[in-house]
Amino acid sequence: MRKIFHEIVSLDDAKSILWQNFNFTPIGVEEVAIGEAHGRVLAEDIIAAIDVPPFDRSTVDGYAVKAEDVFGAYEDRPVKLKVVGKIEAGDIPRVEVGYGQCVEIATGAPLPRGANAVVMVEFTKRINDELFVFKPVSPGENVMSAGSDIMIGEKIITKGKVLTPREIGVLAALGFDKVKVYAKPKVAVISTGNELVKPGRPLEPFKIYDVNSYAIASSAMEDGCEIISLTYAPDDEQKILDVVSSALEKSDVVLISGGTSAGAGDLVYRVLEKLGEVLVHGLAVKPGKPTAIAKCRGKLVVGLPGYPVSALMIYNVLVSPALRAMAGKALERRSFVKAKMAIRVSPSRGRREFLPVSLVLKDDGSISAYPLTGGSGAITTLSLADGYVEISEDVEYVDEDEEVEVRLFGEMIKPAEMTIIGSHCIGLEKLVEKLAIRGFKEVKLINVGSTGGLHAIKRGEADIAGTHLLDEVTGIYNIPFV
Repeated sequence: MRKIFHEIVSLDDAKSILWQNFNFTPIGVEEVAIGEAHGRVLAEDIIAAIDVPPFDRSTVDGYAVKAEDVFGAYEDRPVKLKVVGKIEAGDIPRVEVGYGQCVEIATGAPLPRGANAVVMVEFTKRINDELFVFKPVSPGENVMSAGSDIMIGEKIITKGKVLTPREIGVLAALGFDKVKVYAKPKVAVISTGNELVKPGRPLEPFKIYDVNSYAIASSAMEDGCEIISLTYAPDDEQKILDVVSSALEKSDVVLISGGTSAGAGDLVYRVLEKLGEVLVHGLAVKPGKPTAIAKCRGKLVVGLPGYPVSALMIYNVLVSPALRAMAGKALERRSFVKAKMAIRVSPSRGRREFLPVSLVLKDDGSISAYPLTGGSGAITTLSLADGYVEISEDVEYVDEDEEVEVRLFGEMIKPAEMTIIGSHCIGLEKLVEKLAIRGFKEVKLINVGSTGGLHAIKRGEADIAGTHLLDEVTGIYNIPFV
């Protein structure tokens, strides 16, 4: 018997239902060594317990002096001082600088008592214990004073900051060997379907490799989660039930892909009804209509569509903010860019549409967004898409050159160094390989047909356009010209 969707809800309503039924806050705090803290989210404010630097120190190699001793020093009238000692970085300064005296000092070494400036070695000449200074210095010149970088009691890093090498370096400078961070939410990822094969195994006839498990797991890790399992389940209700039940025991969130539409062979919604309450089953969006949200044993379970593009779209707009909140991160991780639509687009009215696009940098410095129309199941859409454009339910069309906001799939995405737009050609693929050897690592191929490629050249969007050649005599493409 065919199962119809529960009431189809809008994306906004689905978000409201999701956040009303779950408390998306950090799940806990743990202490980790700073060497293991990269990418973790800080769970405490960092307050400096020491001055940085903790003492006055030299910023150059030279000689520590009293600035007033060398005020009159010039190239043709040097000031003579007596060298009374030497200090290296890490030494305890045991010598004091009196009037007419100086101490040889290394970069980073503590300034000796009595000195208030450092003359760079380039502006001196030493003969035995006599130093001739050819340039004056001001008090404090070439000296980093204690606390000039960080003062005791100063808040240096704010709770909620994602720790990068910069912050970890600061923690080390302040003497921290451990730091409190938010615990990572534990996520179980399950893919369903008799057609799926794990990557690395032989591909049997009429089977496909499992894309969603790895794409979704990678997205969740980027959002600060720990993936505790990547599991496969065939189209068998009891087996899906067993896999989901096991995942609920050891995870905070379960993400399932496939088996969420209303067909007789799609079983996930039945399993979710047995294990808990189905809150949403069906979204008024494209792609992503067959999406399910459930509360099972008090935990969030999301049934994502089986098509890779649909699954990632719904993950980005619905699941990602929730997981980021549980990880202590800002809800929105993705950047936005303004772009102009390369061609006219007519979306499906009545449903909010998330249109994958590829970004192209034009000759004038502006950015064009090329719609990727391969469909929700097209793997090339995943590889070429830089982000997506959200189109409201009531929009009839997005015109060519109309400005749109593109939500990027990643924080480091940027337009390619070189763009090739036009017909698909094996020769162009070989060209891209050669370009990579020559240093062009970011080359993008967008297949839109010969006419589209020529149009892209005219619009200043493509560096190279691939086009097929028609022999008018034979009616054959390409071969007569080879």
